[in-house]
Order: sequence, then C-alpha cells, then structure tokens
Amino acid sequence: AGTPVAGFFWKKRYIVLKNSQLLCWATQPQGPKKQAPSAILILSQLEEVAVEGKTLSLHMRNQKLALQARADTEELAKKWAAAVKSHAGRAISKSLPPGWDVEAMLSSGVGGSAAKLVNKELLPSTCNPVFQKLLDHCFVCKSTKDRRGNTVPLRLEIVDAVRVQNGAAWMEYSKARTRICEKVFENNEWLKQSLDSESCSSFTNSEGRPSRIDAASQGSDSASFQWDPFGMQTPVLTSTLDLKALQEILGKTDLSSNEQWLFHGTSREAVENISDREFRLDKAGSHRGTLYGKGIYFAECATKADEYCVEDADGYCWMLLCRVALGTVMVCKEKKPSPDVLEQCIAGKHDSLIGDRWTAVGTFREFILFDSDQVYPAFILRYKRWSEAAFCRCIRETAESEDTGMAAELYPHAAILAEEHPDSTVRYRLSLLMDAHSDSVVPVLCDALKDRRRRVRLNATKALMNMAGQTTSVEALPDGSRYRRHRDGVHVVISAVPALTSCLKDSDRFVRRAAARALERLGEHAGPAVPNLIMSLRDREEEVRAAVATALGQLGPAASEALPALLQASLDNEESVRVAALGALGFLGLSSSAVLEVLTDALHDLSSEVKSAAATALGMLSAGTAVDSLADCLSDGQSHVRAAAARALGQIGGKHTASAVPRLTQSLKDSDHVVRRSAAVSLGRIGPFAASAATNLADAMRDGNTQVREAAASSICRLGVSERIPHNVCIQSLVKRGLSDACPEVRQAAAESLLELARSDQLGSHKTTVREAMTVRLKDENAKVRGIASTCLSLIQEDAPKKKKHKAKKKGGDSGREHSPCADVETEDDLDPEGVLELEDIARLVLSLTRRVRNVRM
Repeated sequence: AGTPVAGFFWKKRYIVLKNSQLLCWATQPQGPKKQAPSAILILSQLEEVAVEGKTLSLHMRNQKLALQARADTEELAKKWAAAVKSHAGRAISKSLPPGWDVEAMLSSGVGGSAAKLVNKELLPSTCNPVFQKLLDHCFVCKSTKDRRGNTVPLRLEIVDAVRVQNGAAWMEYSKARTRICEKVFENNEWLKQSLDSESCSSFTNSEGRPSRIDAASQGSDSASFQWDPFGMQTPVLTSTLDLKALQEILGKTDLSSNEQWLFHGTSREAVENISDREFRLDKAGSHRGTLYGKGIYFAECATKADEYCVEDADGYCWMLLCRVALGTVMVCKEKKPSPDVLEQCIAGKHDSLIGDRWTAVGTFREFILFDSDQVYPAFILRYKRWSEAAFCRCIRETAESEDTGMAAELYPHAAILAEEHPDSTVRYRLSLLMDAHSDSVVPVLCDALKDRRRRVRLNATKALMNMAGQTTSVEALPDGSRYRRHRDGVHVVISAVPALTSCLKDSDRFVRRAAARALERLGEHAGPAVPNLIMSLRDREEEVRAAVATALGQLGPAASEALPALLQASLDNEESVRVAALGALGFLGLSSSAVLEVLTDALHDLSSEVKSAAATALGMLSAGTAVDSLADCLSDGQSHVRAAAARALGQIGGKHTASAVPRLTQSLKDSDHVVRRSAAVSLGRIGPFAASAATNLADAMRDGNTQVREAAASSICRLGVSERIPHNVCIQSLVKRGLSDACPEVRQAAAESLLELARSDQLGSHKTTVREAMTVRLKDENAKVRGIASTCLSLIQEDAPKKKKHKAKKKGGDSGREHSPCADVETEDDLDPEGVLELEDIARLVLSLTRRVRNVRM
C-alpha cells in the first residue's frame, strides 16, 4: 500500500472498515486488546473509489496521494470497493442533502461526469413540465445589449434537466451559507433571542437540520412580522412561483442565509466545467461584459440568462439553475454605476450586490457575487428557443388538435406576450391569432383567471378584454368628442362573463380593474354582472371604482338598476370616480329629475374634469333645462370645460338653445382652437335658431386653425339664412375662402355645404358664381372634392332650363306694361353677386342707386 510507485513493492496489510473509518495494520491484530492501527483513513474525506483489475484505488479529498490495495481476484477487489463505498456513503451523506447517490458520486465516470465525488442524474421526463412552468414564470420578454442584436425568443422549451450532485462544491457552499447565517444573527441580536425557543426544534431546513427562519416565518404572528434584514426590497422572481411539484424537486431554501434560486447562462462547455468543479472568479468577464465589476453574475429572469447562452450544433442551449446564498445585499439603482461599486459592496460588509436595471432602465435585475463558495450549481437545463413563427405555429396546431395539456401551458403564456412583448407588431399578431382560435382559447383563459400567480391572472384578464373589444365597432359622434359602441353577433368571449365577474373580487387591484374594463367592452352582453359591479362601486381602490362606473355606463338597459349607486358614486371623494360616474349617467340615457339635478350641480364642482364630464353627460341627455348653466360654463377658466359645454349645447340643439347662441358666437373667438371648433359645430347643429351667427361663422373661415375652418364651412349650410346680405356673405365665404383653402379637408367641407345649398335651392342668384368655382374644383387634387364638384354642377345645370322658362313667362306677362321711370335701375337679380361681399363694392352700389334716384326725381 502507498503511492502508485509503491505498487512495485507490495506489502501485505490488514484492513478493517469500522465506524466510517478504514483501519490499517502491518500485522494481523490478535487478542482482545488489539494493537493500535498503523494508519487511519476518515471515509468522509474520500472522494473517489476506483477499481482496475485487482487494484483498488482510494482518492482522498485535498490529497495528491492515493491509497492502493491489491486483492487476490478481481471479484474480491470489486467486493472491497462496494464495501468501502457503502461505509463511505453513510459517512459522506451526513454532509449532503438527502437522496444523493453517494456511491455513484464515488465511482468516477458514473452519471455522466468524470470528476471526483460528482454524479449527474438525468431527471425523468415527468419533471420537464415542472421546469417548463418555472421557465415560463420567469420569462420576461425584454432585451438588453448583451443579446447583441439577436431576436428575443417567444418561449424557452425545456428538453431535459440534470441534477448535479457535487460533494466538494456542496460542502464548501454549506460552510459559506452557515457563515452568512451566523453573521446575520450576530447583527440582529433581538432576532436571535426571539428565535431561541423550543418552537424552533420542530422545523427543519433542506438538510433536515433545525432552521430558525422557518420558525419565524411560520409563527403565530408571521402575518405581521416583516423580516427583511437583507435589504432585498423586492422578492426574487423564482421565489414567487408557488408550485408544490417544483418545491419537491428543488428542495427547500435556507431563508436565514437569504438563499435563492437563480439562473446562470453560458456555453455548454462552461456548464460542464462549472458543474464538475465550481465557479471561477478569474473567468469573470471572459464571456460578456462586467458592468458591476468582476464577479459571478446571475439572473432571476430566464430571458436574461438566455442572453449569455450559446446554441450548440444541434440548436440546444444550456443553462444552470443555482442555489445562491445572497446574504445581506447592496442594491444599486444607478443608471451608470461607478466602476468601484463592487468594492463599495465589499467595504460595506455586504455579501452580494443587486444591479437593479429594472428600476434604472426598465430591463432586468442582476445578482452579483464575489465569493464562489456562495453558489452551488444544482441543475443543468437543456432547452430550445422558440421563434415567433414556431410559437404561432404551435398555437395553431394546439387549437386544431385540441390538446388541452399544451393549451393550458401555451395560451396563458401567449396572453402574457400579447401584453408585454416589446414589439407592437408581435403583440398585435398574437392578439389576432388568439381571437382567431377563441373557441379553444377562451375556456383556457377563464381557467387561468383562477391561477395563483398574479401575472397570469392579470394578463389573461387583459387578453379577454382585448378579445371582447373585437366584438364591438366604434362610431365617432359628430363633434368628435365621445363614441358609442354597436355590438353585432354573439362572440365566444361572452362565455367568460361569469369568470370575469368573479375577478371583481380578486386580491389584486389591477386584476379587478382589468375585469371591469373587459365587462365594459362586452356591453349589454355583460348584463348578468350588474349586481357584482354595483357592489364593486364600493371597492377600496379608486381606479377600480372608476373602471366599474365606466363599465356600468356601457351595459345598456340592464344597468338601469345601478342608477342609485351611480348617483352616490357621483359624490365620491375621488375625482376620477366622480368623472366616471357622471359619464355613466350620460350613457345610460335616464334623464330623470334626480339625474339632471346631480349633473347640473356638478357643473359647479371644483374639479374641471368633473365639470367637463357633467357637461358632456347633459349634452347626451339633451337636457334643455341646463342650457343656462352650460352657457355660463362657456366662460370657465379651463378650455376643456368650455369645449365640453359648447359641445353639449350643440347636442341639445333646438329652440331651447337659442338663448345660448350669442355666447356660442363669442366662443368663435376663444383663445383655444378646440373651443372655437366646438362652438362652430354646435351652431350648425342648432340650425335655423342660430341664423344670427351666420356672419360670425363666415368670419371663422379666416381662422388660423384648419379644424375650425372646416367646422365653420360644414355648419354654414345648416343655418337656413334667409336675409339677403348674411346669405350672400355666407355663400361668398364658402366660394372665395372655403373652395380655395390650402387644406383639402376645408375645401371638401365647403364643397359639401354648397352642394347641400344647391339641393335645397338656396343658392339664389349665386348659381353662376358657384358654377364657375365648382368648374375650377373639377381639377382639384383631392378626389372627394372633385366628386362633390361634379355632383353640384349637375344639379345647377338641371335647374338652368327651368329658370329660363320661368323668365320667359315673366317677360311675356310684363310686355303690356308701361315703361317705368325707374326701369333702368338694376334689380336684385341683376346685381353682381360678388359685389356684396366687399365693403368698397357695397359703397359703390349705394352711391350708384342714390344717383339714379336723383335723376328720376329730376
């Protein structure tokens, strides 16, 4: 026995295995009092047992020499090796997690690794779905410069998982973890005293030994006990997946050392080297950059770790899932961290550093260690990246094959991508794809609403909300302010109403708000949810109450029972809730005295948003009793309130608003162009009762804003002006200013107004002027203007023969009359229609008429 060189000089020795020790004597021990052994080997230090023929080699940890023994036969050598492994396994297993195959670890080359005291166990395929849920849970679709321009995959598909059983690395890791734990309790003496009780003995950690932190987390007052001595601020993403099957595979974490599960992406060769041996700080930065200094980098998001992975020849990628004892952390939220940030972390007696790039630039958090003993590579994950084409193809195939298992995994993930993917085009395509297969997608998403993970519930609710939006069409109101939805047909998403209704009681406020918005988009189809929506008007979160109030306004007659609750909500302390409630009152269309009183009182609210919502609702209800109050709002200090009041007056219209015409006329000169446009539109909607504003609308054709000019041009034809001069002014403004405007929309509006006047035979003596102007517009660059001009010319030409025939009859009837002394005076029809527009022409005409009258008298 001895070194390999001593093999040439074999000497007979007597070896006994006893109490996890290997005892060696030079001669055979005899008698009850045996002599002391000449050598003792501690089997817990053994790291490899090798058999080659008749030779048995025992390699000890941290020793270059090996003990060799030769048996008489090969079978006897194997028997010795098995006995040594059995005794060593019992000794070594006390320092290792339960379930590790120590005998395989002691056999070099067994389990896919040639390293000493290392075994790699390929987990059964039944574990793949569990790891797939972990990858999907930690999949955040973002990208950084470390991806080097490569496309972000839409999914990471697990191929297989390998459990790494590295005895030496685990023992060093356990020591580092214990060291961190002791330091934490030294710095928190009060915590140590509170945990030094008998209750701690009933709780064990992943190795079966008592864990103080387990007692703290499971104590009677754990709900009120906020234990965060590590400064984490935000939980690690991997720790938020509450999956029993995953916990059974991974094992418990030691919270007293702030142990977390984190990902580390690299090449296949590096994965093998790290799992066989350990992480090496001297290799830091050899694969990618080191923003926070030379350290070992980890990620809580699988997509971040994937940025560092390299595909092999078969298209597979490799990633490590590691146990990491973070200990006390230092969080860096700076966009450009200082070069010595890692040194600052060490000087501050922190055990690790968190580079919070999520807060700094909206990407990922990175976890950096400067001690390789604080990490243990526990699992090797082999996976494939899914491109957008592969992902979409899988969705179609799953829908066609009706594979419920795959659908339960794929559709919630697709819902997350449809909301979070950085490319809007990808989000749109995924939304359309899910809507195309809604028959199979909707039931799965309804089940996802019961998921424990908040992110899954939220995005499933949003996906249903977007699908509900596909069942509606949007129509703009004439003033462009609000819209109403027309719902046609019955969509499969309507079957999700009960599930969405239950989400109104979800623990997360964002889920409750998204559920209310989804019900809003379903409109009257969500009528069964009205009682629950009424209850949700008392939600503790203002944004939820506002969303619920808005939803009730879109549910049609079914929401009429919510009227008392909405009236109460209109008095809410929060502005957003009052605004939503007032808007809902307008959409419900119930113009009772109580509703009108509440809306009118809201016009005097301190909030401009509330006043604007109240004015809009009064306009939707055509509240003629509120005309004076709305007219007073035209002088409000906020432009959007004035605009809402102007629009409301136009929606009410009719004789009731005649008293508000002077105020609307003044609003045509408002400093805000939106108010001027709203006033112009409303004057047109009031119609003949606003005829006195004709010349003001004609002046508005000079406005510097194209939308105001367009609105004025559209409204002029609706006034029904009968007085000669205002009538001539309006037509000339449409011809000279409207049809020659540089904006095609204004020219189109002016042409439409003139066409409407031609149809109603209101052009009078201006047909020639209009005909000439429309002839020019036949060559307009805008096709719509050319079409309107052609139609208008055809109408004018049809009226021309009728007019000539009428004049001939008139001339024949007047032939017997005597010549009047005033016969040479121009009549109204003989006047140049273009002369009445300019002041100089009007003065010249008056002077000419005066001279002729004098000549007649003379």
